[in-house]
Amino acid sequence: MAPTSAIIGIPALIMLLAHYKSLPLAYTARSGLLLRSLVKQAKAKNLEPEPLFGIVSQDHKVLFDDIDYNQHMNNGMYNKVLDFGRIHLLYTVLPRVMMEPDHNIFCHNAGVVTLFRKEIKPLSKYTVQTRIWTWNQKWFWLQHRFVLPDGTTACLCVSKLVFKKTSGKTIPPVEIFKLCGHDLSDPSIEERRQKNWELAEGLIKLDALTKDPYPWSELQVLPHAKL
Repeated sequence: MAPTSAIIGIPALIMLLAHYKSLPLAYTARSGLLLRSLVKQAKAKNLEPEPLFGIVSQDHKVLFDDIDYNQHMNNGMYNKVLDFGRIHLLYTVLPRVMMEPDHNIFCHNAGVVTLFRKEIKPLSKYTVQTRIWTWNQKWFWLQHRFVLPDGTTACLCVSKLVFKKTSGKTIPPVEIFKLCGHDLSDPSIEERRQKNWELAEGLIKLDALTKDPYPWSELQVLPHAKL
């Protein structure tokens, strides 16, 4: 009986370990553990923020549940992993707005632009780095990169975020920064914001997709696929 149990149990255990990130509630548990750690760190510093353009990072590894049929990290996994970077930065650089409930302000993700440069192969290790990129009166942009152990950047991304009260009112990012204790008097901050905004402003034009002149109600002539 024991050998039979081992024959069945060991492969099953290996399969579970190789796919643990896809198990029920695994993503929620990983997010919760990260958040718990960040909250503890922030409280230890009395919610004093890290530098405005500080870089946060997390180490990851491509397991079997991350791989697509091209035998590299699935494109869909990149955006999922970015959640950890966004959580990490918000609770590190802007802890007061995230942790003081009286503000009633929440940060919402409004979109992600992803540029792939190099594949990330199975079982490869990589690091995701995140920092504040730029902002205007409404939008707050983060910059991300996926870095391989040799220093190669495999992927570049930007996230478009917005801060809103529970009433739905938009709060300008500058007000969030000041609320969190950041000093914006250094001219280099505005210089950096403005220079990066020249690129981000072009990405804002993608919002025109919501007013596509060619309707999706046109006759569907291709066969429908069932998954």
